[in-house]
Amino acid sequence: MNGQMKKYKESLVNTPEPILLSQITQKMDMRGLIHYAREKGVKVAQLTERERMSFLK
Repeated sequence: MNGQMKKYKESLVNTPEPILLSQITQKMDMRGLIHYAREKGVKVAQLTERERMSFLK
């Protein structure tokens, strides 16, 4: 196994499981969040944690 494959397998071990929408207990204004990100000219993932949390209801 070469170095890249070893690093890849290690990263898979450290990667958390995806969170399903049904597991989220709080409500979020997704439409507003996406609109806000588009106005800023960035993707939602590029917004800061504080900006994303401002759309929690």
